[in-house]
Amino acid sequence: MNIFAHFLLNYVLVSAIYGNPNNYLWLIIIFSVFIDLDHIPYILKVKTSLIKKKFGSESRTRFHELYGITFFSLIFSILIFFFDTKSIQIAALCLMLHYAADLLVGKSRPFYPYIKKEIFLGILPEKYRIKFEFIFTILMVVIIWIFLLN
Repeated sequence: MNIFAHFLLNYVLVSAIYGNPNNYLWLIIIFSVFIDLDHIPYILKVKTSLIKKKFGSESRTRFHELYGITFFSLIFSILIFFFDTKSIQIAALCLMLHYAADLLVGKSRPFYPYIKKEIFLGILPEKYRIKFEFIFTILMVVIIWIFLLN
């Protein structure tokens, strides 16, 4: 998913679970999209052919796959054990939702770099992905707008 969709999804779900997400806006932004920083080396590598290649599993590092989920889950589990704060819970929720969204709508290499085999759940066929992301992003904006009006 695109970074806006990740942020908007997390904003809506944090709002639904914890109430007013505006107090945690920077936390939601950071933990919704920081894992996508691993796309930067890929962008620099493919440069002009990025439009054709897009962002698939080949654009991710090990931290954007099962290895990263395990690593960050362990860190957040330790942090929550010692400092049970809403901020840590929200950061963990946003990061895990990012992983879940990527797995549900795209291709993944869960055991990368050890096994490069790609998996695809087939929930959202590739030919509909751009349309889905556009509609989903607009839907999230509408939901947030409704939240803000109330």
